[in-house]
Amino acid sequence: MESTAPGPAPVTPPEPRRRRRWLAVALAGLLLAGAAGVTAWRTSATRPSVFADVAAPSSARELLAGLPDRLLPPPTPTALPTDRAVGRAALLYQINDPKSFTAANGDLPQLPTYLVTATGDQFSVGLTTMGAANQALSPDGRWLAQRRDRQWWIRDLTATTDRAVPPGHEVRQWSSDGRSLLLGQSTGASEAFTTFTLSTGELRPLALPAMPARRMLAFLDGREVATAEFDLGPNHQPRKQLTIAIHDVDGRNARTVSIPTTQQAGPGDIRNGLVPLVRGGGDPATVWALVAPQEENPTGQPAAPPMTLVGVDLRSGKPAGRIDLVTPKDGEGEEFIGLAGTEILLQRWTADTVELVTADPATGQRRLLTSLPDHTRVILPGD
Repeated sequence: MESTAPGPAPVTPPEPRRRRRWLAVALAGLLLAGAAGVTAWRTSATRPSVFADVAAPSSARELLAGLPDRLLPPPTPTALPTDRAVGRAALLYQINDPKSFTAANGDLPQLPTYLVTATGDQFSVGLTTMGAANQALSPDGRWLAQRRDRQWWIRDLTATTDRAVPPGHEVRQWSSDGRSLLLGQSTGASEAFTTFTLSTGELRPLALPAMPARRMLAFLDGREVATAEFDLGPNHQPRKQLTIAIHDVDGRNARTVSIPTTQQAGPGDIRNGLVPLVRGGGDPATVWALVAPQEENPTGQPAAPPMTLVGVDLRSGKPAGRIDLVTPKDGEGEEFIGLAGTEILLQRWTADTVELVTADPATGQRRLLTSLPDHTRVILPGD
């Protein structure tokens, strides 16, 4: 479905539309410590796995192909069943009511979160604080990670298996092939990292070198970890170039790739302040950064600068392409929210509608996936 065709019926809020950004949680620096040994993954659900007759999608694009033209919460939501498989997931989403925030005490609202399967079915997966990273989907849509009672649980959506991650471990990154999960465990001033093989539950500590003040961007096939510095440059200025370090999980080999913004987007800076505007993932694995050219505003009035996405292939180190975003203005604009295979996922809004679209890095062509209610936050597979 092309975005140039007549779109679905507009989703108009009952009051003047106000754009609400979802700020991510603060980014912590990572100090990695090695460990040895293999531990079994503790399971809590002993019922036999009953696999659904659902073929595995050949690409992330197929996961999103079954979305309805207009995505709305069901009038009477059905809770995610525990006694049967539901099939692979296309996305999770929340809808924020701007009036639900209590300014007097600063309480953040608990929002209903919905899971949409690759076939378009919807299920309620509980309440989550606005913007909290408490739920996540694997890149292939098979696994749902949820933080409940201060620990993580991993559910196989193509079966009924529900496993508890050992207490003290935090979910850090899905592997790009969807077969394992990277966990972090605080050990005082540092953090030890461990991989879980999702199908078998094997836990294996890693021997990664310490990498302070870095953020994980991708976990390549469960074998390599891609990280980047995420603080501002000298004098608190955005960086002119983003250098990504790629380490083997055994701590033996390291290499780097870079996104040179001055070559790909004209004179510009990587915008990496409070909001994490650098993301990794996709297939083949890439990292994309949002850059803005250094342009003087002739009117002297505050204005949003034009934004461009530039990417790098983590295997070859070659540019992955560029996409010029619609600059927010007069109630219209685009926001980078994630990756799906080789495509970029954008949330696009106008005065009347909010849409989920993909963009082809090679051509910049947009493809409409679905329209969304206003104030929607989308959580994509692998995010």
